Amino acid sequence: MSETEIKFVVRDNPLEALKDAVFPLLKEKGVNIEEQGQSFLQNDYYDTPEHLFQQHKIGMRVRGANGEFEQTVKTNGKVSGGLHQRLELNVPLANEQPDLTLFETMQWPEGEDGKSLNTRLTKQFGTHFSRTQFDLVFEDAEIELVVDIGEVSAPQQQNASPICEIELELKQGNLLRMFELATLLPGKLPVRLSDTSKAAQGYQLLHGVQNKISPLPDFLPLTENVTTEEAFCQALACGLRHWQVHEHLFFETQSPKMLTEITRAVRMLMQTVSLYLPVLQCPALLALHKKLMRYAEAWLWQDDLQSLRMLLSKKSLFNKRLSRYPALLSYLQGRQAGLLQAHDPQSKLYEDTPSLLKLSIAQILQEKPWRGAATGYDLPLMEHAKGWLSQGWQTIQQSMPIQRQMHAANYTSVEVLLRQTLFNGFLVADLFAHSRGHFRAPWLDILTGIDELNALLLLKKSVFDAELAEQRELLEWVQEKTQNLLRVMERSRQAAMSGEIYW
Repeated sequence: MSETEIKFVVRDNPLEALKDAVFPLLKEKGVNIEEQGQSFLQNDYYDTPEHLFQQHKIGMRVRGANGEFEQTVKTNGKVSGGLHQRLELNVPLANEQPDLTLFETMQWPEGEDGKSLNTRLTKQFGTHFSRTQFDLVFEDAEIELVVDIGEVSAPQQQNASPICEIELELKQGNLLRMFELATLLPGKLPVRLSDTSKAAQGYQLLHGVQNKISPLPDFLPLTENVTTEEAFCQALACGLRHWQVHEHLFFETQSPKMLTEITRAVRMLMQTVSLYLPVLQCPALLALHKKLMRYAEAWLWQDDLQSLRMLLSKKSLFNKRLSRYPALLSYLQGRQAGLLQAHDPQSKLYEDTPSLLKLSIAQILQEKPWRGAATGYDLPLMEHAKGWLSQGWQTIQQSMPIQRQMHAANYTSVEVLLRQTLFNGFLVADLFAHSRGHFRAPWLDILTGIDELNALLLLKKSVFDAELAEQRELLEWVQEKTQNLLRVMERSRQAAMSGEIYW
């Protein structure tokens, strides 16, 4: 069978708040709430020594509760903004020993079968938690709400991570009720929408959490005859996935560079809606666009954080010189810590706005509201792509004409426009695979140069603010570095402006 779920991570045990703040609202709407009690679930996850299941996005567990055992396999399915839709197969067992041959309809990876896999199964990790279950009966839907409190543990690693979650599962009926219920939780509880399964948490314990960015692809992958609607949905799903992955990694690693990727995802989503809005215009997308613009503004402080990260990185172009000035490095580190403390991203990501925003996107992906308000959504994307790219290119030509010399202020003033135009290329350029890279490369170099310019401008201000003894020599170095960078950027701009368009 398939399952449709929405999962939230919660800061604290939410049972009391659910009963006091959420359930009364549901009862006012005529929802019948039946508490099914609490159980303690012991789950052991299995895989082969080479982690075949993990490679194929398969979760395989044996669950024990009250002396009864059940084995389950879940496939990767589709995850969109916290809405999980995937295949789930359950088979009762006589004891805690798994037997994959009992999954008669399961399609195992090519070349494998249940009998051969049985001989190689080994226990990897466990998830042990108390589950409190509520059945919510709407007029046209039944939803199971569970609260799970416990931990994921990997005994061989002598390590554990907490479980504190609310899961909603649609048992039958109208999917819209799932979204209505889900939107009640943010604001009433400190929750954040999550697409990280308990199995994924277990594998992270086994292998460790990598403090590495999961980059966006060079271009959004598109098929040749993709429709406008399909391409838009792919772009929204890509942006949501990028956001969710790096939000999870931020909480696991506390690394500020993950915040840069969250900001990148929000801006990509905003530009995606902006680009497609003329074709898919409907009230839901107009409202989403406004929400994304407001939320993007709430992350503008992260641009300074990115510049500080660049200045402080040991891999940056600035490190060799700046390492000579420990007082300056100390000042920059203090400024970075101050930014993080002032904006408190850990709390910000538990606010209601990000979860409600992601739920809005997930619901739009499900309902496709433009179908009732617009035409042309089922036309090939190619019919719109060339016009969109040409319009962006003309705007760039007008903003930075080839005959004008550009200074630092000129480049920083066109940064937003350039990012938007390059995002447009990211979204549709896979339709023009033969020459897109050569055209985009110098523009991407210019964008990297703008990042470095922003870092140098922040450094200049910091040198003044810190009142360092070496202020004069540092300012001279910053000026020299800026002029050298501008010369390189001007060469890139000349190459970019004379490039042959690929559409």
